[in-house]
Amino acid sequence: MKNILLSVILISFLFSLESDEIGRYQLDTTTYMSKKGVVYIVETVLDTKTGKVVVRRKKKASSYKLPYKNRKGKTVYEE
Repeated sequence: MKNILLSVILISFLFSLESDEIGRYQLDTTTYMSKKGVVYIVETVLDTKTGKVVVRRKKKASSYKLPYKNRKGKTVYEE
């Protein structure tokens, strides 16, 4: 079973290498909960050519959608 799974992963990786490059950057989002119980959404922008992280942002899930109030109490309508 492991050999079949590994073969499928390798074949899909090889096919992805042969395709034309669409974009250079990749956006990845993930969520996590802190020890205090606050849910955060982390956005990470990766450079697919170099493999380096370009930008990483952490926001509270409650303020992820616009408009939201920032730390100073002002309403933010656009980033």
